[in-house]
Amino acid sequence: MESIKLRIEDDETLLDRLLKDSVDIAHDCGGKLACSSCRVVVREGLERLDAASEDELDMLDRAGAAAPGARLACQVNGLGELVVEIPRRKVPAHAAMLRISASARAGRHFAKQLAKHPGAVGVRLSVAPAGCSGFAYRVDPAHGIRGDDSVFESRGVRIVVDAASLPYLQGTALDVTEDGLARRLRFDNPNVRQSCGCGESFSV
Repeated sequence: MESIKLRIEDDETLLDRLLKDSVDIAHDCGGKLACSSCRVVVREGLERLDAASEDELDMLDRAGAAAPGARLACQVNGLGELVVEIPRRKVPAHAAMLRISASARAGRHFAKQLAKHPGAVGVRLSVAPAGCSGFAYRVDPAHGIRGDDSVFESRGVRIVVDAASLPYLQGTALDVTEDGLARRLRFDNPNVRQSCGCGESFSV
């Protein structure tokens, strides 16, 4: 682990301070409490920090990272000098993510849709702020693959996910449901904690 001494101000998070000091720390979800990549271990100054919320403790527990002094840098607020250690991951961030998959029905559905877009290289799956619960899914033709994209091959279809959306979507299984002539995509997303009544938005 890398040990770092710094001073956190009362108007910033520990993640803000580390990034301002050009410290190399992962923050895959952008500091939205949707992953555990910014985990640190506070060695000195823990008593000067605000207590961890239940959501933070739950995220640490889910990641198997709950330990004395363990915190998520994006959630740490306080004032004063700290000494923290940053665990270094042995695998790239995306390699630790659960894969995204499609059912046979979803695969056929996407293949038909992509046939209407000859230049598309796959399906782009993403999330965007929307709705009464916080986030909504977006499904669009992927006309290219960017350097920070993750690509999942499932049922003969490429599913392309940008780095900011990946923490919200990891482990998602896509399916298609039919009600008469109506056809809808179904998202079996293990990251979702709450969905709105309209079914169009969710929170994590």
